[in-house]
Amino acid sequence: MNKDQDNGDVTIQEFDLQKYPKILKEFLTTEWDMVDTEHFGEVTRLYSKKRFIFVVRNQADKKIVGYAVLETNMGVATIESVVFKKVENIDDLGRDLIKYIIGESRKKECHVIKLETGTHWQSREMYEELGFKIRAVLPDYYGDQEHVLMDMRLRGGFSEDL
Repeated sequence: MNKDQDNGDVTIQEFDLQKYPKILKEFLTTEWDMVDTEHFGEVTRLYSKKRFIFVVRNQADKKIVGYAVLETNMGVATIESVVFKKVENIDDLGRDLIKYIIGESRKKECHVIKLETGTHWQSREMYEELGFKIRAVLPDYYGDQEHVLMDMRLRGGFSEDL
């Protein structure tokens, strides 16, 4: 079952990767490799199948411009990856996709959503603006790059002073 959100320019949909394994093949073999090379200096082949995948499509030509992988387990949602093509409104699209995933995580009755991102990546600031908190610094996480572990509490029962 696909759930759609349409803002006029793009559509965000949830896809069952096991039912549609070929839909991301072209995207993964080009954009993923480019992002890996940009962030890590090489293609890492870290992608693995997860529980939910959300794709962002351009309304004009229906081509995928971005996607995210979300795993949920016992009330914890983990954003495993977020990848976008270099497009004009990438910041807005990324923000829309993460807001959508936060909403879906709440619908899935998750109490926390977590992710890891590069300390100096532009996306870190966006996550903070959306309410994610840095919980740990991960030095030399991928090679010599520092990352941060971030989370957002979606419902009660937690102290912010963990």
